[in-house]
Amino acid sequence: MEVQKIELVVGDIKGNREIAYALLTAIQPYFVNQNVIEEEGKLTIESLLTDEYYSWDKLTTMIEEEKLRHLINVGQLFNSLKDSIYTYELSPSNLVFSRNGNPLFIFRGVKGQVPPYDALKLEAFTVNFKAMIVSLLDKKVSYEKLVEGQSPFYKGKLFCETIMKSENLDEIIALLLEKYLEEKEQNKEKFSRVPNKLVSRLKWTTIIASFIGVLSIVGVFYFALFAMPNQQMISGLRLAFVNQDYSSVVSTVKNTDSKSLSQDDAYMVAYSVIKTEPLTETQKTELSKISTQSSTDYLRYWVLIGQSKVDEAIDIASYLDDPQLLMYGLTKKVDEVQRNPNLTSEQRTEQLNNYKSKLEELKKNYLTPETNKSNTTSTSTESR
Repeated sequence: MEVQKIELVVGDIKGNREIAYALLTAIQPYFVNQNVIEEEGKLTIESLLTDEYYSWDKLTTMIEEEKLRHLINVGQLFNSLKDSIYTYELSPSNLVFSRNGNPLFIFRGVKGQVPPYDALKLEAFTVNFKAMIVSLLDKKVSYEKLVEGQSPFYKGKLFCETIMKSENLDEIIALLLEKYLEEKEQNKEKFSRVPNKLVSRLKWTTIIASFIGVLSIVGVFYFALFAMPNQQMISGLRLAFVNQDYSSVVSTVKNTDSKSLSQDDAYMVAYSVIKTEPLTETQKTELSKISTQSSTDYLRYWVLIGQSKVDEAIDIASYLDDPQLLMYGLTKKVDEVQRNPNLTSEQRTEQLNNYKSKLEELKKNYLTPETNKSNTTSTSTESR
């Protein structure tokens, strides 16, 4: 609930103050409820605006039909209060509306006792009312400028010009009523009224449908850009493996993330790499004993070898603590350095010495003299 306040001095109240206070706090159909607080020579009047009330600003967001309905109700205030003991100021800032569109004044006076002391004359009511009508129906003009003297010079909407030329309140209300019925009939032909709950439900349905639509589009793009090419790649490597075209298997996965391969596909690639690597037949026979049950890291080692990602393969060999795989990886690294045209002679020599020294150290520790002499490579059964 909102509370609006005005302050008066006690001296502003004429006659019997108790009667004046009783009139100010009495419940009346055209005024909001009020509290009166007298303290240290000051009088505070509190107008209580409950949540069911809405201000003039809310009218600006309504359709023309509703604007006209509210204006008709405002125009009828003069006749409803012309014999009342209460006084008021007619302006957008001094009005609120109930849920049914009935206008209520925020502040009130009492004739001869509480300001404004005098009742609003018909002429003044009509001038202010016309300014309210035009400012609500034509957003290009403001109420303040119209009441300050621009009303006689108004040029804009034809209906608003007709209102400005009217000098009789009853004529103005009749024009509003005619326009209201016309708008109502047009809206009935063009639009259907639906409950707010249904509108809210439709909004949520639209939002959810839009969200699902976006997800569907994302899904289609993902399928077209990633899933479909990946599926085509998998189909290609499997077909090549069945046809024992091992070179095609290796080339098919050249740019594929080795971690994305399933265990079965990783096995096919690893097997194909072993078959295409420059190994002896004995080594190939021994290494070809791998299966889909082999260690995932072991299979990935060979996939990386086939993709020429030797550094990553060496990291896996170190993790597996498999000297045979390490030696083979270092051998591949030596070949890679020798074939790298981007290295200077000094860089090439330095790197070759580094890798060869590591390779020789591993050979001394893990190979028998006979094996070392033949420079063969075999892998441990434990790693597989």
